[in-house]
Amino acid sequence: MSAEHHPLPKKNGHGGGYEKQDVGFRFAMTFVVGLIAAVVVALIITAWFYRLLLPSPPRQEQVDTAPRRLPPAPVLQADPARDMQKYRESENLKASSYGWVDQNKGIVRVPVQRAMEMVAEQGLPQWQAPQANQERRQ
Repeated sequence: MSAEHHPLPKKNGHGGGYEKQDVGFRFAMTFVVGLIAAVVVALIITAWFYRLLLPSPPRQEQVDTAPRRLPPAPVLQADPARDMQKYRESENLKASSYGWVDQNKGIVRVPVQRAMEMVAEQGLPQWQAPQANQERRQ
C-alpha cells in the first residue's frame, strides 16, 4: 500500500473526502459569546416574566387598616401549640397515676413504671388464640 491519501470521488458536484480546514477561532469565539448572551437574555426574560406573574405584596396601609378575618365557623383551635401542651400534660398525668378505667368491670389504670415491674415479676398473661373465621372473604 502506498502512503498517499486518496480522497473520495466527487458526488453531485461536491468535493468528497475530508475537511480541508478547521473552524476559525474568530467564528468559534463569536458562537460561544453569542450562546452565553442568549442564555443571559433568556434568564432575564424568565425572571421578568416570573415577577410579572407573582401577586404583588400588599402595601403597608392595606395591612394595617384591613380587619382580621377569621375562617368560617366552627373555629376548632385558637392556639394549637397550647392545646398540644395541655394534651401532653394530661396524658403524662394518666401514664403516671392510678385511676379507674371502668369501675364496673374492675379495670384500673396503673403507672407505667409500676406496670413494667408487675410484668417483670408475674410475666405476661396467657392470651387465648382468636377463633378462625369459617367464611372466606373474596
